[in-house]
Amino acid sequence: MVNKVRVNIAGTPYAIATTDPEKYIQSLAKKLDEDITKLLDANENLSVTKAAVFCAMDYLDEYRKSTGSAENMRSQIQDYIADAARAKLAEDKAKAENEVLRREAAALREQLEKMRSKEARREERAQQAAQQTAGRSEGMEQKG
Repeated sequence: MVNKVRVNIAGTPYAIATTDPEKYIQSLAKKLDEDITKLLDANENLSVTKAAVFCAMDYLDEYRKSTGSAENMRSQIQDYIADAARAKLAEDKAKAENEVLRREAAALREQLEKMRSKEARREERAQQAAQQTAGRSEGMEQKG
């Protein structure tokens, strides 16, 4: 919806058709009026038109610099996002490698435990065989 906002800039009334809120347009007009009045007060030979042109030049300069600054920030943000994505991929890769190593370690622990059990059974059988051999030797000595 288009609103007509009435403002006064440098002593001249204006009706501005806009879709922006009236308070916003009033604040812009107030800033422009203050800037033009400041220029006119500083230089009595300056016309309102020239003061308006100087204000327009200042505003355009600020706009261009802020646009460049915004573009620079966007570029930096994109770089940060790309760095974060690379870091996330590296983290995911490290987590996957960590999981593989965990599984391998678990398998090796299981294999080691089986080997220890096997070795313990082997030692147990060797002790039993030694005891049986010792028992037979004692039995033969007692008979003889």
